[in-house]
Amino acid sequence: MKNLVILLAFFLVVSSFIQAQSKTCDCKADLDFIVEKLKKTPSYKNQMKDEALEKFNRAYQRLTRDIDGLISILDCYKKMQQLITTVNDFHFNLYFNYEDEKSYLGRYSENEVSLLKAYLKQVDRNSVEGIYKLGKTERLVGIILKNQNNIEGVVLSDNDSLWQKGEVFLVGTMNKFGKYNLIYYKPNNKKLQMLNNITLDNERLLSLKKTGNSSNEEFKNDKTSNWEFKQLSKNVQYLYMGSFNRNDVNKKASKGLYKQIKNKLKAPYIIVDLRSNGGGASKISDPFLKLLKKSKSKIYILTNSFTISNGEQFVLKLKDETNSVHLGQTTFGALAYGSNYGNLYTTPSGYFSFYPTDMDFHNEYYKYEGFGIAPDITLDFDKDWIEQTLNLINNDQNKS
Repeated sequence: MKNLVILLAFFLVVSSFIQAQSKTCDCKADLDFIVEKLKKTPSYKNQMKDEALEKFNRAYQRLTRDIDGLISILDCYKKMQQLITTVNDFHFNLYFNYEDEKSYLGRYSENEVSLLKAYLKQVDRNSVEGIYKLGKTERLVGIILKNQNNIEGVVLSDNDSLWQKGEVFLVGTMNKFGKYNLIYYKPNNKKLQMLNNITLDNERLLSLKKTGNSSNEEFKNDKTSNWEFKQLSKNVQYLYMGSFNRNDVNKKASKGLYKQIKNKLKAPYIIVDLRSNGGGASKISDPFLKLLKKSKSKIYILTNSFTISNGEQFVLKLKDETNSVHLGQTTFGALAYGSNYGNLYTTPSGYFSFYPTDMDFHNEYYKYEGFGIAPDITLDFDKDWIEQTLNLINNDQNKS
């Protein structure tokens, strides 16, 4: 552990040097631009009152107090993230428009990486710290706690044409919901992005999964499309809806499935699978809600932490309007607001673009924003979720 402390102390010096060499911007002007756009959003108007408004103003003053002229674009990006996350609206996004082969988040030396690997092999598996594999790639990323609430991810492998061993892949801060607000690089390029409110569960953080853990049952691993219907048995039907996006392709596919099943939803039990449903439009989802209400069936709803937005709203509508049980994993927690127009505003420096919200579902769903919707019954990550659901249905049938 002593070696690790020395490693981190050294890295702070290296990191400061790297950031000092990066491009700079007039961050005060960019922050003021973000504030102007934030004040027009429904979430700001609903939340920033009395004590919350004072907290927002204090955050702005704190973030701008130490700005003296130009600062690095990375430091500015971090300041804007901190200001944006003062408002509980997880549809907001802040895009980093600059791309460079250089890693702006910093870099560890070969010796530091060796020390880091040795340390991470000994950490408790229940900790966020550990060695992770990135998706289906061979890239290994070591995540370390910099302090109680801040994490850093470092590339540990050297078999990558884009990434070099020791480059910092992500930085993150635990938020008040016990999730992580991240700044990290898109896996296939060196363009930074912000993603907030990311759950650490089943030793997974986004596409990063701890090595040695092959349990992925929170996902639909046999997915071939966003729309699927099956008759699993005489008494059980299965409906998968992977997206409510209103693009032309998805809209056509949803109409095709609706036509196929509109007179078929008659089984006593229906599994509605919403795992990784990224949301979309009620115009796509509501017709299926009407069909499921009409069926009078008992509904078993499946969600994971990547069930978002209108996908989450659909869960609550099902729970309110049908005889249903919610299974799986707590949803993402981004459902009280949304974007109808999809406007994107570039800051004065040109280095960043802000994606605000314009849709207001505050009164119906704000209590779930950030928290997500917890299931009635959690499912095991190492056993097939459909099989687990069928077992619950069998138990239900035997009680009848």
